[in-house]
Amino acid sequence: MILPKEQLYRYLRHIIMPEISGPGQKKLIESTGLVISSSLDCALPLLYYLTAAGIGRIYVAAEKFNQEFLYLKENLEDLNPDLKIEFLEDATALPTGEKLDFAVFINNFKAAKYLKEIPAILAATRPWKGYMRTVKRADLLDDTLPETIDGDYSERGSAGAAFSRCLAGTLCAIEAVKLCLNMGRLLESPLYFDLDDMEFKTGVSWNEFIKADIPEHPLEKEKLSRSKVLIVGTGGLGSLAALALTLAGVGTIGLVDIDTVEISNLNRQILHTTSRIGMPKVESAEIFLKKINPEVNVVKYHTRFDRENALEIIKDYDVIIDGVDNLPTRYLLNDACVLAGKPLAEAGVLRFEGLGMTVVPGEGPCYRCVFPKMPPPGSTPSCSETGVLGPVPGVMGSIEAAEAAKILTGRGKLLSGRLLIFDAMELDFKLPDLKKDPGCPVCGQSPSIRGLSGEYDFVCERKENNL
Repeated sequence: MILPKEQLYRYLRHIIMPEISGPGQKKLIESTGLVISSSLDCALPLLYYLTAAGIGRIYVAAEKFNQEFLYLKENLEDLNPDLKIEFLEDATALPTGEKLDFAVFINNFKAAKYLKEIPAILAATRPWKGYMRTVKRADLLDDTLPETIDGDYSERGSAGAAFSRCLAGTLCAIEAVKLCLNMGRLLESPLYFDLDDMEFKTGVSWNEFIKADIPEHPLEKEKLSRSKVLIVGTGGLGSLAALALTLAGVGTIGLVDIDTVEISNLNRQILHTTSRIGMPKVESAEIFLKKINPEVNVVKYHTRFDRENALEIIKDYDVIIDGVDNLPTRYLLNDACVLAGKPLAEAGVLRFEGLGMTVVPGEGPCYRCVFPKMPPPGSTPSCSETGVLGPVPGVMGSIEAAEAAKILTGRGKLLSGRLLIFDAMELDFKLPDLKKDPGCPVCGQSPSIRGLSGEYDFVCERKENNL
């Protein structure tokens, strides 16, 4: 047997993908990475996803360790007890002779000159935007890069900084896995992302990224603190969406999930830990989020989201986020939000790919405008058949969270009328335009769906596969 039984269950969603399989997961468990960051706040999402993916040993060097770092270490080790993690004063404190499979530099690049032959991932973040590049040797990084990016500490209360760090962290985790397994295309041409306008460009120069910040209005933080966001599903999508919104200062977060924590969730569902296996996911999520921000108000619905309770549950929330794991509930959520006039941030994932869009009732297309009818049972792969790379739901969850915050504050350009298509193997984003369908059965000119009496009952065969 390549892996012990517990590890087989923990990484099942990786192992069933032939690109990773048992030998690939074993290689991840045997891999060692170094994370160098200007602060632990910047590195937080990355560390959770490296841990969940199964990287066996992680060294962390940050310019400043805040008072929460002991809890972070404890929580990472609870998420994955196989993890060996060590916090260093700086990168030069690495044990002599330690072989690194990758190094990630987040807003702190001065140690690159000491790690010339190590595969390196660079990430620079500012509120709402980020810049990334992967190189096979650290000495190939641009010599014009500054040693550090200013503003990390002053941005701690910035909503835009929370979203850019979450997206950058998940993307860096994907690149780290690809480096360890020598799979996919690395991001050797710089990627620039702008979450405010939801744009992704490759080949952008460092100077273009750094020349202008995206402004935030002081009243936006107050608006978020008074807002209420509902997340339906606390699995892979919901985990990162909830973390990002909590870091951004959203006042009330509602969580809907009937499931309990299972070991096979933990390669991607970072709200949960090994010690909370068997606990209702909404309770486990509340414990995590309250540690991040004790002031957040978490409203728990330990129930199945169905046609009997959907409209009642969503009625008091400003924005809804789709974190569900099956198509019937996705159609139900779309229909309920259109009927109730509630904005919906929508996403789904499978294997190495993700899709996302934002539904603004009365303005742009809804999910049924793009996918009019639910596929019959058995016509699409089930949740248990295909697997998912752990950080991929995190990418899409961070985008959903950013879209929710933009709706709440009235800023930026939404994914309404656009479909975001993400490919982790290529680290590529596509954004084709969408049009509202006049014949849509729920939001068209003569809708046939006027209530939630349709067929929404088919679900994935195994509830443990909550993506």
